[in-house]
Amino acid sequence: MIRWLLLLLFLLGAACSSPLHETSEPAQPAETPSVAEEPAAAPAPPPAVASTPSETPEEKAPPPAAPPPPAPPAPAPPPKLVTPDPVKVLLAEESQRVEREKTIVRLAAERDAAAALVARRQKDLLAFKNPFLPRPQLTPEEAEEIRGLGGAARAQWAERRVADASAALAAAQKAYDEATAIR
Repeated sequence: MIRWLLLLLFLLGAACSSPLHETSEPAQPAETPSVAEEPAAAPAPPPAVASTPSETPEEKAPPPAAPPPPAPPAPAPPPKLVTPDPVKVLLAEESQRVEREKTIVRLAAERDAAAALVARRQKDLLAFKNPFLPRPQLTPEEAEEIRGLGGAARAQWAERRVADASAALAAAQKAYDEATAIR
């Protein structure tokens, strides 16, 4: 960016000092602070094709002041690294392991109970369908639900109960599988 500004100032200075635009008065440089003092009456030499711009009083004029770019926000201090106590880490891991084992045992018991319920419901369904099997042992609530139903309706009731128990078994098995899969 600064190179472009210097090049632009160089070309502007060269255009002002060209013989096509000469005036009867010699050009007076503007009052600007210069690093090296040059005689004010000496005209600038004609520009030659050069890769670096020559320093003339016109070129040494500072470019218009641009507002400074906003300062980047101060970086957050890095978090302090705290070395955990190895004993506390081991105790925490041990408590997590014990808790996980308790959860797996509980889920296994729920799965086994759901499987036993499915087996009982299937046995009850077969007892309703087959007249040669002994009548199912129902709880008082279940007996109240089927009171007044015929044989086919009782079989449909038992089929719905088997389907519900099978869905509960599938959910319990899924929970158990998820708990044991994470190692």
